[in-house]
Amino acid sequence: MLPPLLIGDELTTVMTSLPDYDDSIRTAPASTRLLKLMDIYRIFIPTSMTTEIYQRLYLMTSMSLRNKGNAAAVRQMYANYIWSHGGGFHGVVTGATSATIIGDSGIGKTSSIQLSVSALGPVIEIDNPLRKIIPVVMVSCPFDCNYRGLLCQILVTIDEILGTNHYEKVQRLRMNAPQILALVCQVCHLSVGLLIIDEIQLLAGSSGAGTLLYKMILQLINSSCINVLLVGTNECLRFFGQSQQIARRSVGLQYSAMEYGADFRHLVEILYRHQYVQKESSLTDNIVSWLYEHSGGIPATLISLIHDAQEIGILKGKDVLNIDTLTEAYNSRIRMLHSYISNKITVLPQTSSYRGKPNSTSDNPTEDNPNRTIRKLPDSYRFYAEMASEAKAKHLNILDLLREQFTVEEVTL
Repeated sequence: MLPPLLIGDELTTVMTSLPDYDDSIRTAPASTRLLKLMDIYRIFIPTSMTTEIYQRLYLMTSMSLRNKGNAAAVRQMYANYIWSHGGGFHGVVTGATSATIIGDSGIGKTSSIQLSVSALGPVIEIDNPLRKIIPVVMVSCPFDCNYRGLLCQILVTIDEILGTNHYEKVQRLRMNAPQILALVCQVCHLSVGLLIIDEIQLLAGSSGAGTLLYKMILQLINSSCINVLLVGTNECLRFFGQSQQIARRSVGLQYSAMEYGADFRHLVEILYRHQYVQKESSLTDNIVSWLYEHSGGIPATLISLIHDAQEIGILKGKDVLNIDTLTEAYNSRIRMLHSYISNKITVLPQTSSYRGKPNSTSDNPTEDNPNRTIRKLPDSYRFYAEMASEAKAKHLNILDLLREQFTVEEVTL
């Protein structure tokens, strides 16, 4: 009932999102360029994380669809009907389960999931028996972890897609929480392949309500005969690790910020080609390293830096994307993220693509002291230890070397 499973270049093509770009836009009026600059936020380049998420969604959805109509599912559907009409609950063991996708905020989890959901195709229509099935339903965990609110959100989402009136029925009949849960289990069994609950890290911030909500999710899994995927940030790890039972039902994919390597550079190259400033600038190795250190390897922060640097350049008449405008964007636009970025910065690995023979150097007088000269480090020097060795060997001031390469902020202790 699902489209064929995509792999390789075919999957990459489907998952890639690149807005139309023509470098002639750089000659357009500033107001036009500012509006087109927003297209940068539409850029999405799939990574290995995107591929794994798509495959996990596809397999979990396929598993749920195969379970529909088997003997255990039919017995559970009948038990749910009795339960929703005031009878007692009778669970039936099924093959349904739950899994997690956990990772840092801004690395592209939600975008990968949304593109994967689109690749799974539209609503499935079945003739015998006549019904419609939504491959994937995606909702968000309520801020207060109210399980009644989550159940109603699921019904509202299904009603919007299928044009049904399940939520209206809940309001009209004034169902209690167990009856709503029974109805949701029944509707999901009939009309949903996979249920995704996003922002699940809210469970960790509300211990009592969070535990109650998670128990409801477990009962939903067992009674609806569908798989459930929980998505959140690393904050929910301490919640899932509090007991073996919860940890076992929460095994899944876990991701962190991008590593400094080919994938990160490829993303930077694509973003840097989308320039809306009048003066075109080229991407250098130093800029790639700077962007990694000041974004912490988080794609969302990287995109914001490049967008805001161009916006500042256009608004202030500089009309260029370079270290100066990037530094201004970092210092003025994402100041609230500085502490989080600094915690994610790691030592950049040595790679042959960035190593080479030192460039020729020359002595240049500084502006504050024309009689003193500073020896610039080659572009291939990327480690502070190498800078220190150069300064010691040449009897240079390490601070002067740093100022030649980076923006140095002096703090009085």
